[in-house]
Amino acid sequence: MPSAKMPLQFQTLTTVPLSDKERISQTITPENVAIALAALHRDGIVCLSNAVDVTHIETLNTILSNEAEIMAKLSTTHFNDNSTDGRPTGNMSQGPPLKPELMYRDIWANGPATKVISSILGPSPHVNYVNGNTALGGFNGARQNVHADLSFNHGLFPFAFVTNYYLVDTSPANGSTELWLGTHRDTSFADHKNCQTDEPITGEEAKFGIRNELLEARREYAPPIQASVPKGSVVIRDLRLWHAGLCNPSPDPRIMLAFVHTPWWYQCPAKVVLPEAAREVVE
Repeated sequence: MPSAKMPLQFQTLTTVPLSDKERISQTITPENVAIALAALHRDGIVCLSNAVDVTHIETLNTILSNEAEIMAKLSTTHFNDNSTDGRPTGNMSQGPPLKPELMYRDIWANGPATKVISSILGPSPHVNYVNGNTALGGFNGARQNVHADLSFNHGLFPFAFVTNYYLVDTSPANGSTELWLGTHRDTSFADHKNCQTDEPITGEEAKFGIRNELLEARREYAPPIQASVPKGSVVIRDLRLWHAGLCNPSPDPRIMLAFVHTPWWYQCPAKVVLPEAAREVVE
């Protein structure tokens, strides 16, 4: 944390616009890799726009939006509420379809994103978590606690990145994620309210999220932002970055797919089970 709490200079999401040639060939120039790496190290997040065929995005959005209406009514659906006041946020887990014909290579194995991530994690990173979250439409006011997607004593270096694919143009108008840029650089599990100790924890300390005093101190010189992300983009985020899901006041669901990447040597117990017919896409 800076000793003199001056406002941070970089407080916008860096977007790297890829050319049509890069999107079609699923490659990325060295210059664009360098820009993306600089943003990831500094901010903990970067957006590669024009990285995915928009027709793939629109096909998945049509399918998953119809499924979302059904899932929202099921008692078995997992909601990621985690809200400050206990109100529902309308944020539910919803993964991508697993039919091989819908497992598009530029989403399941996006070339530009893989090149950027491999430049930090090393060759052949593994994907050991696939899911997504849907911000259902028509919710106002409620929000998640600020958190990092971690519930264990994690490394103090880049060890995991999540790639997010928004299936619609996303902005504050339909529930884009609140981002606390740069928080990945000096955070640890001790910053979490529910970090494990030898003593049982209850009340506020048992909640999932970043400690309130740390949020208020950070807010003084680096307040959070809400970014706008065009569909067809892939957003790469350091798993340690503080963020929060906000409600979606628009009438339509905002769906975001998520793939977590770790180094080949990282001993993560999670496994992704896929149809045998999908092997060629993901290997």
